[in-house]
Amino acid sequence: MTKTDKIRLFREIFRGRQDAVPRYWKSAKTGKSGYAPICKNEWRRPECRKGIQNAACAGCENTDYLPLSDLLIFEHFRGKHILGVYPLLPDHACHFIAADFDDHGAEQSPLHDLLCFYETCGIQDIPCYALRSKSGKGCHAFIFFEKAVPARKARTVVFALLQEANVIGDDAEISSFDRLFPNQDRLSGKGLGNLIALPFQGLAARKGHTLFLDPDSGFTVPYREQWEILADIRKCSESALDRLIKEWHLLSHHIENIQYSDMSKADECLVSYPPADFEQIAAQCAFIAHCRDDAETLSEPDWHIMLTISVRCRDGQALSHRLSQDYPKYNYHETQSKIGYALQKNSPYCCETIRRINGKYCRTCRVYGKVKSPVVLGRRDRIYCFPAWKELTKEEKELVLRYYNFYRSLDEGRRIPETKAQRHFRAVCHGIYAPLTPHEKAYLKYRYIQNAEKYVR
Repeated sequence: MTKTDKIRLFREIFRGRQDAVPRYWKSAKTGKSGYAPICKNEWRRPECRKGIQNAACAGCENTDYLPLSDLLIFEHFRGKHILGVYPLLPDHACHFIAADFDDHGAEQSPLHDLLCFYETCGIQDIPCYALRSKSGKGCHAFIFFEKAVPARKARTVVFALLQEANVIGDDAEISSFDRLFPNQDRLSGKGLGNLIALPFQGLAARKGHTLFLDPDSGFTVPYREQWEILADIRKCSESALDRLIKEWHLLSHHIENIQYSDMSKADECLVSYPPADFEQIAAQCAFIAHCRDDAETLSEPDWHIMLTISVRCRDGQALSHRLSQDYPKYNYHETQSKIGYALQKNSPYCCETIRRINGKYCRTCRVYGKVKSPVVLGRRDRIYCFPAWKELTKEEKELVLRYYNFYRSLDEGRRIPETKAQRHFRAVCHGIYAPLTPHEKAYLKYRYIQNAEKYVR
């Protein structure tokens, strides 16, 4: 492969904005460092006023960004520059998305979380590639797309995959996950979005950093032939994202029916949780039960909190109207507007906020501190909510924690078995065969204890 072919391939795979390229800088005087887009007028007087009366690049009227070129990429490979890329395009789309896993003292190591995420992507047939970060202390998991897809859609699916892998969620504080690139759904118009360092940087690559990592080594060793890996990159189709959005109910099906003062915000109203069971929530959360049973005397703050949760339950819109009908200020159009506002909120109200607003119902709550929001109590796939969890062995807990959604989808017929082992697993779930593997034994034990305790209670 010639030098020109390598540069062309690299630019095609790690494609972001072409009209601006960020470059790493470090001040010899102060030790500060960061990235800034390369400007043709940098240090050119009188256009550039850097260093004069604390003038900064932000807000400068004379910026003239240098576009990305083959020469800059070549110098990046040689180690002359450390370049980055802005993945979010002006039309709010992206050609790739990356999850950043950093070693910042979390309970889980970046490699552990990366492996969980990689396995989850594999189960869902989403091609995923890992690279070591520039510092060597973290990893980036990349998903490349066949064509540019809306960043909103890509970020929604990747967040769901991170939740499915139990990398983020109610235990997010112990995770090594840091952020996504791009880190926003849309450009605000005030900047270029966040950036990610480009791989294959000369100086870092000589240390084994910024290179593709071999999953067969547990992502500890780079591939020997980096350019062969780059040439054989499998890309994800937009239809694969649409499939997960539909199967996992990641996008509200009722958005088009909601009246907004600004309809341009409708496509940003994502439901971060699969539909929950409202009655199951009310059975365990005294505050939600109060909202359901005391609608006639409910305060407006309590009503709004309830809507952010009820709208994320099954038949959310109809349920929210039904729960609100006894509310003194109930009006169909006003409630519809409130539902729209509740959906614009990225997540339902958390327990900590509810306790600050109306804490008398939280004092005797048996799950306070164990979940972040009441909506979690209505999700049967969040296994840590169930008393059965404590009955499993450590090894069984690890298996169920990692593979529960996959087990359940096979058990309930939502996933078609593709291998002999999966067909046997499903037959075991239906009582045709006895459990043989650790996976089968762990899931059946968990399911048995869960059902037994459900009827005991």
